[in-house]
Amino acid sequence: MEIKVADTKALYDQCLDIRMKVFVDEQNVPADVEVDEFEDVCTHFVLFDDSGEAAGTVRYRPLDGGLVKVERMAVLKDHRGKKYGYDLMEGVHQHARSAGHLKAKLGAQVHAIPFYEKLGYAVASDEFDDAGIPHKYMTREL
Repeated sequence: MEIKVADTKALYDQCLDIRMKVFVDEQNVPADVEVDEFEDVCTHFVLFDDSGEAAGTVRYRPLDGGLVKVERMAVLKDHRGKKYGYDLMEGVHQHARSAGHLKAKLGAQVHAIPFYEKLGYAVASDEFDDAGIPHKYMTREL
């Protein structure tokens, strides 16, 4: 397993491909909502399995006050259950921390809250709707 910063068009396109498969195809998020105005200000990551196949992605964007917002965490269906989501999140935390950020925030799909709690996140909001899916904001120190 290897995680790379998607700093080329080819790597970024792999991130988008994973996001389209997970969010648009599986979860019915509209494609025009999935790709947003923050693409260019985010740091994108892609995870490759041991065979070199792109299996997961995540991104973060800086906000004010040392805060980052972690977004678009997705692992392809065939690769779930291998702790790749955990690896991606730990990679994002390490990268953001080394860039001087102090705290992370994310909008967790309600069913995924236990996953993020295991990573040290705590629920920080009431439930809200995002693209027809119930979410709650969660935060943690980096």
